[in-house]
Amino acid sequence: MKKIIILISINVFLVIGFFVCLIVADSIISSLRSQQAAQSWAGQSDERFAQVSAFFPQSHQFEQQDIFAMRNAVDAALLAVSIEAQGRRVFYSDAWTSEGSVNIISERSSSSASAIGVGGNFFLFHPLRLRDGSYISPDDFARDLVVFDEELAWRLFGSAELAGLDVFINNQPFTIAGVVARENDFATRRAYDRGAGLFMSHEALNALTGGEVRIKSYKIVMPDPITGFALTTVTDFFGESDVHMVENSARFNLTRAFSRIASFGERSMLTEAIELPYWENAARFAEDVQALLLAISIVLIITPIVFLIILIVKLIRYLIGRSKRTIIRAIEERDRRAYEKYVAEHYTDTDRSDYSVDEIIREVKEDGFAP
Repeated sequence: MKKIIILISINVFLVIGFFVCLIVADSIISSLRSQQAAQSWAGQSDERFAQVSAFFPQSHQFEQQDIFAMRNAVDAALLAVSIEAQGRRVFYSDAWTSEGSVNIISERSSSSASAIGVGGNFFLFHPLRLRDGSYISPDDFARDLVVFDEELAWRLFGSAELAGLDVFINNQPFTIAGVVARENDFATRRAYDRGAGLFMSHEALNALTGGEVRIKSYKIVMPDPITGFALTTVTDFFGESDVHMVENSARFNLTRAFSRIASFGERSMLTEAIELPYWENAARFAEDVQALLLAISIVLIITPIVFLIILIVKLIRYLIGRSKRTIIRAIEERDRRAYEKYVAEHYTDTDRSDYSVDEIIREVKEDGFAP
C-alpha cells in the first residue's frame, strides 16, 4: 500500500509540473503585445486576420515607394478574393521602422539616446503603456513630434509628465507628444539592451541623420480568409529575396512549437545579415522558451500516462475477472437450483433423509443428468 501511495504522489507531482510548464509558456506568449495586432485589429468581428512581418538585410533597400507598391499588391490580392474597402472601412494597417542614435538637449539636461523611427500605424502593433500625453500617428501632419520612454524622461526632466514640452534633437526643435513605459515582460527584458530611447517619425530620423538610416522592418495586419493567405501575399511581393518573413499571429501554435523542438538551436541561426529589432528578438526568445517548456512538459507527462495506462489495464483485467467470477457463481447457483429441483421430484423423503443433498446431487451427476 505504501508503495502505491508513493507512486501516486510522484505522478501527481509530475502532472502538476506538466501544467505549470504549459501555464508559464502561455503566460510568456500572452505578454508579448507586439505579436497580438491581429486580435486587436479584428476586435469583435468574426473575420480572420493575420499579422505578418518582414525584416530586411543590409543589402535590401525598402523605401517609401515600396510601401505604396506593397499596399497596391495587398489591395489587388484582397480584391481577388472579393474583399474590398467600403466607405471609410479599412481592412488592413501597416507600419515600418528604422533605428538610429540622437543627441537630445532639454532645458535641464542633455543626453544621447537610441531612436526608433516609425511610420504607419506603429503603435497599433506596439501598444506601449502611455504614462503621459499621446502616441504619434500617421494622422499627424507635423513631423516634429516625439515620444519618450520613461528612462529618457526621468533622465532629462526628472518626471514622466512631459507632454507639450520642447526639446532639441540633433540641434533641431521637437515637441514631446507623450511618454511611454517600455515592455516589462519576461522576454523583452532580456532582449532590450539599448537603454533610454525615444520614438519619432522615420522621415524625421532620416533627416536628422543625413539620410543614413534605412527601413529595417515592415509589418502589416490584414484579412486572412484562408490560412496562409496574408503570409503568401507579402512573401510574393518580395519574391525570391533574402527578406526574413514571419507570420506573427501563428508563430506560437502547437504545430510550429513541435517543429522548433525538432530543430532546437538551429532555428535561431540566421544566415542573412539581418539586425532584428528588440521586439522580434524577444519573440524568438519566447519561441525557444515555449519549445523548451513544451519538451519538458512532454517528458513530465510520459510517466503519468504510462502509469495511468497500467492502472487502466489492471482495472480492466480486475473487472473482467470479477465479471467472470460473478458469471460463474451465477451459473453454479442456477445449476444448484436445477439439481435440487430434480432431487425433490425424483427422490423420496426417505432417500433424502438417509443422504445429504450434496451426496444425492453427486449421484445425480454420475447418472448423467445435466440441468
